[in-house]
Amino acid sequence: MSTDDVAVGAVVRYPRTGTTGKVVRIEEIDDRRYAEVDSTGLYYRVDELIGADKTTGKVEKKERSLEDYLKEHEQLQEQLKAAWDNGIDRSCEGGS
Repeated sequence: MSTDDVAVGAVVRYPRTGTTGKVVRIEEIDDRRYAEVDSTGLYYRVDELIGADKTTGKVEKKERSLEDYLKEHEQLQEQLKAAWDNGIDRSCEGGS
């Protein structure tokens, strides 16, 4: 897939992470073209994407409910709070 073939609606894969999804937007930033991929909401350099028809293996997307997302969000918030509470107070110890 050439960079000219990457267009809104194209299914692409980012080989470094295996991320696969549909291009929802193309942006030019600092003289480079980037494509936003729907599965992550992140931008990837167009010249580093390949067409999904060139991927190997089966890509599966797990259906998740709103409750699943909320539970995961709460768990992440708890982990961040614990890290903040336990790590910040002792992070600068040792200097005199």
